[in-house]
Amino acid sequence: MMFRIVLHALFMLIPAMFILPGLAGADDTESYETEKIADGVYLFRSGAQRSLFLVGETGVIVTDPLNQAAAKVYRESISRVTKLPVKYVVYSHYHWDRVAGGQIFKEEGARFIAQEKCTQRFRVNPNPAVVMPDVSFADRLDVSVGDMTLEMHYFGPSHGDCLTVFLVEPANLMQIVDMVNPPRASFPIDPNVPHIRPHNVRQFFGAVDNLVAERGVQEIVASRAGMLTDGTMITATGPVIAVRGQAAFWSSIFTVVDVANGQGQIGLDSFVHMEAIDLNLFKPYAGYEPNDLPLIMRRFVGYLAMGR
Repeated sequence: MMFRIVLHALFMLIPAMFILPGLAGADDTESYETEKIADGVYLFRSGAQRSLFLVGETGVIVTDPLNQAAAKVYRESISRVTKLPVKYVVYSHYHWDRVAGGQIFKEEGARFIAQEKCTQRFRVNPNPAVVMPDVSFADRLDVSVGDMTLEMHYFGPSHGDCLTVFLVEPANLMQIVDMVNPPRASFPIDPNVPHIRPHNVRQFFGAVDNLVAERGVQEIVASRAGMLTDGTMITATGPVIAVRGQAAFWSSIFTVVDVANGQGQIGLDSFVHMEAIDLNLFKPYAGYEPNDLPLIMRRFVGYLAMGR
């Protein structure tokens, strides 16, 4: 018996594009770029990683310094845009590949901000390359530099325990680092999905969807770069419908595993019997790889079995 789940109709309107999971030379720290995506809103790219920074009337808000080598170039890139000081550095989550190297900003007086569960992580698992936050918040915090504001929204565990959704005003741009990457929904880069928190992933996307509707968000900002099959780089922003597409992906994984569990289609090795799965359900997603599906699903099987 094939499992069939209806995907969100709007998601299916996005044209299929085969996207490589990373950027060629993504580990080459000499690959840097700064791109303006709206008035006062910029993306700094180091290899495949992209970080937001905002330039307002009174200073600069930086997100995710990445690492020491990248942060030095990041600071130089900001200096070419404005001579105003960096007032705030905001962490999107606690993973070291995004938040190390911020000392250069600390030395000029920037205040560091993170969701409180991130701060707890840094305390119990310290890294000398990660600057400890000066300010922690629970559910919501806004910081402004004159006419530019970065809103930080926490909707519970998703990609790790403390992922923060960024909303940039007045540009009305959203970024969900490492969880949603335009132009469309995709398979996760790591099929073992060690960072996904299944118990809250559907609630997380429900809360994000509510915020999108409430604020009329139209565009989402990439946190990773990659290449299309024609050799061009994925655009820095894309339609916000990618959020619903990504929500549909995780909901589909959850539902398939749930149905497989109820029908005895899970082996002693905790893998779903793939012959029972309609692979057409997953083919529309960027980075489609059928061999990854058992690994992704196994995480959710474990959650259903043991609540982990």
